[in-house]
Amino acid sequence: MNYIPDILKKVIEDISNLPGYGEKSAQRLAINLLKLPRGEAVDLIKHIAQMLDKIHPCKECGIYTDQEICPICSSEERDKTHICVVEESFDAYAIEKTGKFKGVYHVLGGRLSPLEGIGPEKLNIKTLIERIKKYQVKEVIIATNPTVEGEATGNYIYNLLKKYPLNITRLAYGLPFGSVLENADDFTLSKALEYRVKI
Repeated sequence: MNYIPDILKKVIEDISNLPGYGEKSAQRLAINLLKLPRGEAVDLIKHIAQMLDKIHPCKECGIYTDQEICPICSSEERDKTHICVVEESFDAYAIEKTGKFKGVYHVLGGRLSPLEGIGPEKLNIKTLIERIKKYQVKEVIIATNPTVEGEATGNYIYNLLKKYPLNITRLAYGLPFGSVLENADDFTLSKALEYRVKI
């Protein structure tokens, strides 16, 4: 006999379909939502609905924003000839917190992962090439995560860009291999940016 209500099973199934969530973590999240006071749960659902309605990728760089062009891309103080390529928006937010980078970002929206069916065509690479030509970019910093997939993605981008007259650098390995940028502390990220190396 199955004692789990159908709607709870459906919520757990929906959550486990999100990247990074397995069945156990989906169960924990669903149970934690059920434990919230009713008003807090309703507020959370309302905020998620607002987020889905208002937040979208910047048309220029792909970072999540509530504006057509994000504040970084629209700032006159940012150097558009230096682009830092990251996998996801939160990687850019993590680097931005260091206050060390004055260029702009380019969010790929993921990383190459043949096992998950993610090839180059599913990443935001075409617009990177367009930006390089449009702004006569001088440097592209490859800041993909120091994982096997991140390295493969970085190498793929390097091979695409090496024909252009620009410097291609990679974040220095102050970051531990196998970690993700958003989990790194500010000092480690600062040093990784400061000591980036040419590929």
